[in-house]
Amino acid sequence: MLEVIIAILTITAFLTGTLQLMAVNALYKVRAERQAKAYFWIQEDFEDVKAKAASLDKTSPFVTTDVCTNINRGYATALRRQLTATPLTTTTIPTEQLVATKPIVAKNYSLSRTFNIINQAANPHRLRIDYRVEVTDQTPKDYPNQENVIARSSVEVIPDASFQCQ
Repeated sequence: MLEVIIAILTITAFLTGTLQLMAVNALYKVRAERQAKAYFWIQEDFEDVKAKAASLDKTSPFVTTDVCTNINRGYATALRRQLTATPLTTTTIPTEQLVATKPIVAKNYSLSRTFNIINQAANPHRLRIDYRVEVTDQTPKDYPNQENVIARSSVEVIPDASFQCQ
């Protein structure tokens, strides 16, 4: 009789452990899927930015006539103006931009760009963009220690037209 009770308790312990591991596994699968989709979203936006950088030239409405000679108005500044839709008449260009929001696996997330303009004068034609995908829902977190930011990436873009500058 004692052996039967011990066997039942052992089986119960193993089943409980297995079920808990299955629940944790499902949670990590959802987390991994969200992160994969977030990084894909960043990659999609970066491809759009590269296309805009490739189409930028001296005839663009965001480019000044002294784009090659004035280090404060290089192609990086022109690309930043184009991405934020800031006209030439405006003196300040935003350093952060909310690109879009969308649901990823039943939670709403936002994609933001931060334009890192530190040392821009040293590289007037190179624009550094820091991407961030973060949760916008006010719902409780799915698991303890969950961060609001699920994906970060940093890229640098050099518009093709900048290579024509001497």
